[in-house]
Amino acid sequence: MEASSPPKVLSSFALAMISVAAIVNLRNLPIMASAGSHAIVFYCLAASLFLIPSALVCAELASSHPEDGGIYLWVKKAFGYHLGFFTIWSEWFNNVIGFPATLSFIAATIAFVFFPHIQQHKYALFALMLTIIWGCTFFNFFGVKVSSRLNIVGAILGSLIPGIIIIALGSDWFFTGHPIQINLSLNHLMPAMHGNTLALFLGVLLGYAGMQITAFHVTNVKNPGRDFPRAIFVAVIAILALTIFSSLAIAMIVPHKQLSLVSGVMQGFYAFFRAFHVSWALPILASLIAISGISSLSAWLLAPARGLAVAIKQGNFPRWLSYENRQGIPINILLIQAVIATGLSLIFILAPNISTGFWMLLVLTAQFTLAMYILIFAAAIRLRYKYRDIKRPFKIPGGNIGIWLVAGTSLLVCCGGIILGYFPPASLNIHHIKYYEMFLISGNIVYLVIPYIIYKTTKARAA
Repeated sequence: MEASSPPKVLSSFALAMISVAAIVNLRNLPIMASAGSHAIVFYCLAASLFLIPSALVCAELASSHPEDGGIYLWVKKAFGYHLGFFTIWSEWFNNVIGFPATLSFIAATIAFVFFPHIQQHKYALFALMLTIIWGCTFFNFFGVKVSSRLNIVGAILGSLIPGIIIIALGSDWFFTGHPIQINLSLNHLMPAMHGNTLALFLGVLLGYAGMQITAFHVTNVKNPGRDFPRAIFVAVIAILALTIFSSLAIAMIVPHKQLSLVSGVMQGFYAFFRAFHVSWALPILASLIAISGISSLSAWLLAPARGLAVAIKQGNFPRWLSYENRQGIPINILLIQAVIATGLSLIFILAPNISTGFWMLLVLTAQFTLAMYILIFAAAIRLRYKYRDIKRPFKIPGGNIGIWLVAGTSLLVCCGGIILGYFPPASLNIHHIKYYEMFLISGNIVYLVIPYIIYKTTKARAA
């Protein structure tokens, strides 16, 4: 039975915490801290050219078009069903191929704390990964209200509290006169402007993607026009403060060589806590990071699946694909996701070395994500003209010039980010660039061909 009237169970705070849980991930802090003082520039550029514009655009679109479907609905209204489907396909496909990496990190972190004897046993870690993905899948069956509670717990315990602690320790280190490991002078802030260095900027852009996630839950919000803008701006402030200051705190204290791009995340945190002679706190932090990872995984399992369910209902697809339980959850899509993630996770059984593979999958995911955002920003511009007279509870200021400046600039940044993906970081020491580029090109072809085949074999029922 399909839910006819979704329950209005999400507050502004819940929406904000869903965004924080989905975007802020402490596992990325040591990686960005490896950029040293350059991280300041990378974060500021990504925030001003991508995070804040995407927040403004999502706030306007979610409050102005408060129907079910999120990004699928926006792009469909602007450019038609096929591009709308391609957008939600991008969101969903990105998540599915990214689940194994997320699962491996969560499993490794849990093993680090509770089962250290299985850290080198691939089959045991694989079993733990399956427990996590299927556990989160079945947990989401209980509905958005229950799922949002996990997002709130994960955001507070797994992101806010650990981030605040790291920032506080870093501030104490700095203001008590300890030597710092980075040069904060102005002439050292700007990174070298070449592809291998700027490749890290692509990682920052990907790390700031996700503001659109709350729009998938618009039908569960009492007052979208009021609650969405409020939630998004609270989330932006929390995300910027946590990511920038936490990364700087680690970079100031831990030597750069201990924070390489592919080194273990927990190694970086170990060096950080060892400097304060509180290594005993590392298992506690690892537990909180695991909670954060599970919360983020749960959020990304549910939100795109709900958007995809709306697109499936409006296309010539088998109805069972979009079947919803009494809580309005598309359980069949969730099950399909879990099956695919299980199959993709087999790479950790078969692959002997996955460090470079991780980066290549990260780049593919980033390129797919930025392609999706290009359509979102373009849709924001198009909808301003196509629906001139609709009520917009929140509107990007500056009229049509304002929307062109905000969405148009970010659209160009996304195009540049896709190109940056073809320049791997120097720290990876990739010797066969041609094979690296061919992998990315092949991945992009597959990404484009699959929805094209779907277009040819289906016909939209709704214009």
